[in-house]
Amino acid sequence: MSHAHCSHPASRSSALRRSGVASLCVAMLIFFASVWRIPAAIALGGSELIFAASTDDVSRAKSQLAGAIQKDRFDEASRAVDELVDDGSKKAINALVQIGLVGQSYGIERYIGSKLVGIPAGEGLDRLCELATKDKRSSARIILTLVLSARKESNAYKAVLTNLYDSDDSVALTVIEALAKRDDLGSVDHLIEALARQEKIGRAQTLLAYEIRKCLLKLVGQDFKVAVDWKNFWDPRKQDYKRPPPGKQKRGLTSVKRDPPAFFGMEVVAKNVVFLLDVSGSMEVVDDLPEEPGDGAGRSGTGVGGAKEQPKPTPKQQEARQRIRRVQDELIRTIDKLPKDVRFNIITFNHEVHSMSKGLVSASSRRKKEAIQYVRGVQAAGETWTDHALREAFGAPNLKAIFLLSDGAPRRDNQLLDTRPILQWVREANRFRRIRLNTVGFEQAGKKLRGFMKNLAIQNNGEYIELR
Repeated sequence: MSHAHCSHPASRSSALRRSGVASLCVAMLIFFASVWRIPAAIALGGSELIFAASTDDVSRAKSQLAGAIQKDRFDEASRAVDELVDDGSKKAINALVQIGLVGQSYGIERYIGSKLVGIPAGEGLDRLCELATKDKRSSARIILTLVLSARKESNAYKAVLTNLYDSDDSVALTVIEALAKRDDLGSVDHLIEALARQEKIGRAQTLLAYEIRKCLLKLVGQDFKVAVDWKNFWDPRKQDYKRPPPGKQKRGLTSVKRDPPAFFGMEVVAKNVVFLLDVSGSMEVVDDLPEEPGDGAGRSGTGVGGAKEQPKPTPKQQEARQRIRRVQDELIRTIDKLPKDVRFNIITFNHEVHSMSKGLVSASSRRKKEAIQYVRGVQAAGETWTDHALREAFGAPNLKAIFLLSDGAPRRDNQLLDTRPILQWVREANRFRRIRLNTVGFEQAGKKLRGFMKNLAIQNNGEYIELR
């Protein structure tokens, strides 16, 4: 009894001391964890603290990313991106999309996209699929559509197909581009349905409907004008369909019009369009007569039988073969056929850039007469400032297509320009607008120009035509 009485105060005192030491240890662990950024969960072993630490890390990386983008510090921004991608949580993905995909930094957007393509399936990918269809910004939906189109998961593919019906044509056009590259017959039903919806709301003759038909043509090797004909063809065949051999596939027959307006064979489908014409001094050149009759896209001869002497052009033929005259005649024919619901502008460039009007104008009879008069009055002189001309063209709001014709490589102060920065600028300017940039070059103009014009078209989902 006395032993118990003597030991009780000592035991109680010892317990208090141990409790104090324990509290001190906990406090020290929390302090050092905060100083060295050691996750508090490791120090304390609590699942709630793991979540709290992760949340703090995401918030810090998010702030770092926002600050780095604002100050244009790519290395710092990329480290923050890496941290958020490694985290992979829903909150981390939200931060990446909310801060990084706002159209403010082209380089960071590309970096984020390259990282998101490789994230593992799970919470992060699921969130990407949600944001790809539900984010209010079309810029984010476009980038995420491109990211998910490179994935094989079913939910990623479903999100891409959902955006085929997006209210913003730029998003839907991005999906069509992705489906054409994916080359999957499983998307045919969805494309037919999307075409039917466009027809139902009176948009059968828009650029979007045209691009759907063009994609179907590429995937199936067949061509029909309306969705019901596509459906009647596809439904009984889709289970075991085999594309026709390349030589028997139809090509370029996607128009729903009998005699559509076209510029050197490229149909003018878009309702908002700019014709961008080179009127530099080299456009005064008179080209030799082609080996074959016609004035269409260039095709080199076979060379069989040796070289043949070119016939001498008559004065009338010589006038018709002058480059500036050929372009004038073709553009006048194009303008004359433009329907009233088209809005257009003509921009000419050499060492200066001139626009027919301050913005796009409707293709009324009066406006078309004014445009034809403007075209007839252009004269060839000076250098080829293609870069300035493209910037002027991209300044048009709601633009859907550009037709660029040039016979010379970009040049300033009698020096050839490096075309890589021009290609880069156009890619950046067009990444959310998805403007179709169609280009027309000349066979005689040289390899450098032809490569530049072809790359402009390919990188911007347009067509390239080569005249001879």
